Amino acid sequence: MKKVLFTLILGTALLAQGDMNAPREVTATGMGSIIGGDVAHARDDAIEDALRKGLEDVMGLMVSAETLVENSMLIEDKIYSKTQGYIQTYQVLREGKRDEMLYEVTVRALVKTADLKSDLDAIATLIRRKNTPRMMVLFEETNIGETPGMHLVTTDLNTAETAIMEKFMAKGFRFVDQQTIKANLDRAMASAILRGDNEKAAALGKSYGAEVVMTGKAVAKATETEAFGAKIRSQQATVTARAIRTDTGDIIATGTAQGAFPHIDDMTGGAKAIQKACGTLSDDLMQKILDRWQSDVNVGSTMTLKIQGIQGYAQLKKLESSLTYYVRGLNSVTRREYSGTFATFEVEMKGNADDLASRIDGQNIDGMVLSVVGMSQNTVTVQVK
Repeated sequence: MKKVLFTLILGTALLAQGDMNAPREVTATGMGSIIGGDVAHARDDAIEDALRKGLEDVMGLMVSAETLVENSMLIEDKIYSKTQGYIQTYQVLREGKRDEMLYEVTVRALVKTADLKSDLDAIATLIRRKNTPRMMVLFEETNIGETPGMHLVTTDLNTAETAIMEKFMAKGFRFVDQQTIKANLDRAMASAILRGDNEKAAALGKSYGAEVVMTGKAVAKATETEAFGAKIRSQQATVTARAIRTDTGDIIATGTAQGAFPHIDDMTGGAKAIQKACGTLSDDLMQKILDRWQSDVNVGSTMTLKIQGIQGYAQLKKLESSLTYYVRGLNSVTRREYSGTFATFEVEMKGNADDLASRIDGQNIDGMVLSVVGMSQNTVTVQVK
């Protein structure tokens, strides 16, 4: 199998290298379709459309095409796009119905490209555009060392969870209540999650209203070295983590970090070492999560579409081939599972799950009427009638 890749840069106002960090003001107009009389949703769509257009006008659009060929036959041909940069702030200048089917919004936006995680205004804007996701943290922590007059001891604390939450909350991220989770968390489920069971981690987070779960391990150990005849005691910590999207179980970020802190007391030094490692790890995870969310709002995201009530394989194929035609905005549809009357697809589109639900609900595909029966942040469940 041969893979052919090419990339094009499109746009009328690509920033010069020397001006990459300077904010640029842009005015853009977007449209949103009024479906079922839902003007509020059309307004949200129009704002997002305007912000994407403004970003593309300033930064340009990078388009990558990937073609897979086997034995001189085309197997798959996909086009991907992404936009560098981000919206720092924006203001709605004009808005209103263009006609009975379209809502029009004009925005003025500040566009930047730099380190997003250091820009509090941009993070707040991005979190709002992602419908304010909530997060949850669950870590296994071990602090191993010796205390004066005692043999080797091991303590379990929540230093890592607290350090990570504080770092993220300082940037505007929201978390579900940790005490409620710990009070009701089943020991067997906690053990499975900490061993790496992403499905259980996703299920737990979803049950408490979290869209992202961060889980991992933190271990601190004491070491002793001798220099110039003096013994120096230090504590070393290693922290590993992964961030999981709760409605699909997808891993959206992973990371590992180390920290060290010299202290005469192993427990105190171990806790400080874990805090240092968590500070480094939080910066890494935060950047990866923000990059993922930025890609979602700028050029579209991958969502899960679950369809139930399918009557046979022929109907499944008909749905699969027709969805991109009947549902506005779908860029691609990929089947992931089919069993009995149930199928799961991954769909790519600009917008969120609410957009997908509003566009697919009530669609009639050759006598098959689709009805939305469930929805989460990145998943829509549909019943075929």
